[in-house]
Amino acid sequence: MTSYRDLASAIEPTGMVARGGFAVGPDDPVPVLADGRRPATVVIVGNVGGTMWPIFRAEERDEPDPLDAWTRRRLRPIAERFGAEFVHPSDEPFQPFQRWAQRASDVWQSPIGLLVHPTDGLWHALRGAFLFADPVEGLPPTGVATSPCVGCDAPCLTTCPVDAFTADGYDHVSCREYVRSGAEPVCLETGCAARRACPVDADGFYGPDQMRFHMRAFVGW
Repeated sequence: MTSYRDLASAIEPTGMVARGGFAVGPDDPVPVLADGRRPATVVIVGNVGGTMWPIFRAEERDEPDPLDAWTRRRLRPIAERFGAEFVHPSDEPFQPFQRWAQRASDVWQSPIGLLVHPTDGLWHALRGAFLFADPVEGLPPTGVATSPCVGCDAPCLTTCPVDAFTADGYDHVSCREYVRSGAEPVCLETGCAARRACPVDADGFYGPDQMRFHMRAFVGW
């Protein structure tokens, strides 16, 4: 039986981390495996803060979507070593990664839509999932923490310079147009102002290069 601890150790040199997992139930939306069976276990992989970033930059290639391509190159061999199938968030048909992540660990949807972690705040991301045909031993427990958004006055909703986050949802058009306009380069250079307003792990921001990479990808530069 695959050990979660061994899997997490194998992922660690990439700068990414195992982010929990769950035993697949009858109502969980999962794709079938290559042999036609439903997975028994899903383990989520992500990044936290900037640990992954220098490793990616050192191995980056000149190719479309370099971060996605690098993630696949790094994680697929690990999945194969452990007898799992790898799924990337950008692979079609798209899989419900946010739902999976909430099954795998204690994360919740924040007021601005990103998943918030009790200690990592908004400074983490989902990079893939390993689908196992059999159970995985030693999955971390869930339900042991409370959402940090409970009792928070939600500064993330009042910080955006174009009020892109409202009760009606996220106005991504206004957000992107504002960032592209260069009217105030702070979002482009240091990252989304709403995301940075979250008080959880306020010291765990992505570094400047990581911020610029993601914001430039967001606006299509």
